[in-house]
This record gives sequence, structure tokens and C-alpha cells, in this order.
Amino acid sequence: MFMPTNEASRSHKLATYPMILIAVSNRFRRSVLCVGCRCLRSAWLLAAACIWAPLVSAEDLPTANDAFERGEYVTALELYETLAAQGEAEAQFQLGLMYEQGLGTDVDGQMAQRYYEQAAEQQSPQALDALGTLHLKGEGVIQNFKESLRLFQQAAEQGYPRAQHNLGIAYADGKGTFRDPVKAHMWFNLAAANGYAEAAASRERLAASMAQSEIARAQDNAMKCADQDFVGC
Repeated sequence: MFMPTNEASRSHKLATYPMILIAVSNRFRRSVLCVGCRCLRSAWLLAAACIWAPLVSAEDLPTANDAFERGEYVTALELYETLAAQGEAEAQFQLGLMYEQGLGTDVDGQMAQRYYEQAAEQQSPQALDALGTLHLKGEGVIQNFKESLRLFQQAAEQGYPRAQHNLGIAYADGKGTFRDPVKAHMWFNLAAANGYAEAAASRERLAASMAQSEIARAQDNAMKCADQDFVGC
């Protein structure tokens, strides 16, 4: 098809536009890119990079998880760090775990706390529970039973069985609250119903020292709590 000279020239310039964006010569160090009669400032490129980069990196989460499962912790650590910087809660939690356990890096309680807190701010139940455990043990943070109880509660209300079990232990032992065997039994029961194996054993040990009336009340409370989706129990 015949194309006027001006149109052909303009189309050629537009066709080479992506190449110009990638390979900018030294004479454009003023941070201005010119294509034909139009100029694009570097701020546009920066904005485009901010849009495109997270989309590409987000695809690396399964890759990072696979590397972690294979025990390739250094690779997983690098991928998680990139994702965590973009606000990916799962990556932040995984980094906290790796720094806490020294997987692919040295053990660093403060770094573990930092990443757990980032994920907890996004209400990650795993991170809330992990952070609660740090406060319970005083690892990387000042030991604070009340704070651990608060964090366990937030995670338990999301239906996270490990946190429900930890909350049961807190009430059974009176850590951060008054000892309450009925409430402890209730949380053990809920955690066991959600598939947390240790909770059933914890419930039976506690039940051995409880009156039948207390156990019946705890079981009734557990059913009510489940109906409330674990909130306000």
C-alpha cells in the first residue's frame, strides 16, 4: 500500500520508539527523551518502571516458595526480599521465619521481628502468631505476655488454628491474663476442630483437672464461638 513520505517517516520513527527508550545515547543526559516532535521526560519512565516492576516480581512468589521447599534458602531469601520490599505479606512472613531460624542467613531476632511486624500490619495470621511467640519468649523483643496474648487473639479470630492453640495455652497458664481453664479448653477445642493435632492433646490434659460442668460450659462456648466466626469469644 502506498504511503505518503511524511507518513512513512513518522511510522518508522514510531516503530523505533521502544528501542530509543532502551538505548538512550549520552547526548540525552538531560533526562529528556525525544522521539520525532514529542519529548518524554525521565519521570514518565520512572512511573512506568514502578508500574511494570511489581507485576513482573509478583510472579516470583511461587518460584520463591518452590526454592524454599527445595531447601535453596539463599535463592529464596533473595526473591522474598524483593517481594517484601513491594509489600507482599507472605514474603515478609517468610523472611521473618528465615531470619528467626537462620535459613539462608544468620539468625537475627531483630530482623525476624521487623519482617513479622510488616506482615502483621497487613493482618497476616501467620505473622501475628509468630510475632506473638517472639513476645511470649522474649526473643528479639522485650518479653511481654499481654502483647503476645493480643497478637494471638487477632490471629485466632481469623481462624488460624496454631494461634488458637497458643491462645488456649495462654489462658491455661495465665500468661498475659488471668488463668481461665474454661476459655483455654474452648480455644483448644476450636484449634483441634480446625485440624491442629497438638490441640486435642492439650485439651485432654487440661480436661483431666476440670469439673464436668466446666467442660460442658467450655464445649458450649466453643460452638457459640464458631458460630461467631471466632470473633468476640
